[in-house]
Amino acid sequence: MSKIQVPLENLSKPTPASFFLIVSYESEEVFFQVKEFAENSFSKSMYESVALPKWILPDSDKMLYTSGNLTRILSFTRRIHREELPSLFKECLAITKKLRKKDPTIRLIPGYMTSHNVVIASAIDDFHRMYLFHGVYGELVYKYIKSQLVPQEVSPPFFHTKEALYFFANLRDAHEFHLKKK
Repeated sequence: MSKIQVPLENLSKPTPASFFLIVSYESEEVFFQVKEFAENSFSKSMYESVALPKWILPDSDKMLYTSGNLTRILSFTRRIHREELPSLFKECLAITKKLRKKDPTIRLIPGYMTSHNVVIASAIDDFHRMYLFHGVYGELVYKYIKSQLVPQEVSPPFFHTKEALYFFANLRDAHEFHLKKK
């Protein structure tokens, strides 16, 4: 009997991901403070969305959070490694804590975009979320299929809006352009 040679798998780091922050809030003043804190903590912002549809909480989150009537997304020049998401989530919690008295609805949801998908962080376990570490879960909200971003069936309603899809499609184009420049 001949021995079959099975090739060894090699581990490699994936290309860096584009980092973004979804901000749900009521007070414009607080939004601009979030932007300032985020730029000091993470990097200069690259893109900022216009006001988007309200972040509607999934049932699993309604017991722990409220959401503001305004939502915007900030993307940053900094590229991240995917394993950084839990520590970035912790930094966002610290920013939220500082601003909670000024706007009790403030909520920061960090995430990253790769060429193939968009992932956000959460502190709540749910059947479709993957545990990362330090109490943080990752949730796949978009897959890139047949040249377009497709929201996952279980993604929060916000990601199914045409405005959010438009922003993330443009962010993906910028992400791909940045990768080709290197």
